[in-house]
Amino acid sequence: MLASQRKKANLDALGRDGQVLATELSTRFGVSEDTVRRDLRELASEGLLQRVHGGALPAIARDGAVRARQRR
Repeated sequence: MLASQRKKANLDALGRDGQVLATELSTRFGVSEDTVRRDLRELASEGLLQRVHGGALPAIARDGAVRARQRR
């Protein structure tokens, strides 16, 4: 599977499940956890997700959160 295909599948799984785990993705794609971590890091640098220990969560809209706090 190509990196671009893995990245799209990562984002699809994230949208469906609300989180992804590097260990599960590496098993699913038949690649090392390092490869999955690199993919997730690249997606995070593009602002498409938020990296967390062991996997990733959906990207958070920081501007919206700041505005919500300011309104309160």
